Amino acid sequence: MKLIAIKGKATDKRDRLEYIRRDGTRSTIEMPRQGILPHDLVHCVVENGFGLHDGFMGRVAGGASPQFTDSADLEHTRDLKIAESIVEAMQTQLACGAFDYDAFMYGVETACASRHVTDVSSLDQVAAQDAFDRAVLLNEQWRAVPPLNSFELIFEEAGSDNGLDLAHR
Repeated sequence: MKLIAIKGKATDKRDRLEYIRRDGTRSTIEMPRQGILPHDLVHCVVENGFGLHDGFMGRVAGGASPQFTDSADLEHTRDLKIAESIVEAMQTQLACGAFDYDAFMYGVETACASRHVTDVSSLDQVAAQDAFDRAVLLNEQWRAVPPLNSFELIFEEAGSDNGLDLAHR
């Protein structure tokens, strides 16, 4: 699935993310500016990096609306809960500006527990560090995008090769 991240005006409080599925259907969501990489772009990095094909991005690639919330879908889908928890923990690491694996895993476990997922195994430390490094790089690239410009990402769906792929426009 192709993602097009579009920066708004410098004074805007939100940017946009357009999802273009393999079948050509499209969805768009607003991304609040947070001072770090937007939440939905962190999803792309994390889900590609850990091979989570049934998380948020996988659901959207399969046709779900990106506007769904933590309600029904998140209540019944373990992979979606885990993906959301990992993204939240990764955002915390990004906000800190350095990666601490133990703090990251504590964040994942705490967020999972709040979603009633208690049997989460440890995530590979090398994959976690790699995901953090990719998120830092993507954040730098995103911050360099001028207002009213965009860049493209690829979310690798189940059965696809590779991972995060960037193309600036």
